[in-house]
Amino acid sequence: LTPLHAFGGGADGGNPLAALAQGSDGNLYGTASTGGSNGVGTVFSLSTNGLFTPLWSFNSTNGSSPAGSLVQGSDGKLYGTTTAGGTHNLGTVFSLSTNGSFNSLVSFDYTAGAYPSNGLVQATDGAFYGTAASGGTNGGWGTVFRMEADGTLTSLHSFNYEDGADPVGGLVQATDGNLYGTTSQGGIGGQGTVFQITTNGRLTTLVWFNGPNGANPQGAL
Repeated sequence: LTPLHAFGGGADGGNPLAALAQGSDGNLYGTASTGGSNGVGTVFSLSTNGLFTPLWSFNSTNGSSPAGSLVQGSDGKLYGTTTAGGTHNLGTVFSLSTNGSFNSLVSFDYTAGAYPSNGLVQATDGAFYGTAASGGTNGGWGTVFRMEADGTLTSLHSFNYEDGADPVGGLVQATDGNLYGTTSQGGIGGQGTVFQITTNGRLTTLVWFNGPNGANPQGAL
């Protein structure tokens, strides 16, 4: 084992919660949920030989507490979410170039979702897809959303508990072109679901967890 960087909780950040993503330049990119100049999280790069570079410090207005992994878009920028902060303090979506140029793209407003706790996936249509653990129009049980690279946000589905609730895990696009994910609560058994959703928002529940077959999944497929 070779330690590459020990977080100090200061300018470099603290409490990294998500896996790292490797960029096309070979460097690793990640987020820390606390620390930075304003104490609410950072984005950083790390070379494979341990050269650490802070790229961005959140300030609550543009997001706070990033928890999901970053994804590098086809345009070379890094895209990610924060679980809080933004205009309504309900979380954000942001982009960041590998040299630290930051752009706040979305501030969640509850209707389209709130408190996204995982990263995004860029689908073959070029759009980004993700889940928000809360919010929506069916009692606040969470949403699936689509975002264009310019920040245009579309809510694809609002969970209603019967078809799932609290989707804290991310999405994956399968070879059939559909997106798949999990909810940690809700469904017929009340202990979570696995679902399929098309890129135009048609959702199909595939599995209802009920205890004997598992319960409360919290990760992506």
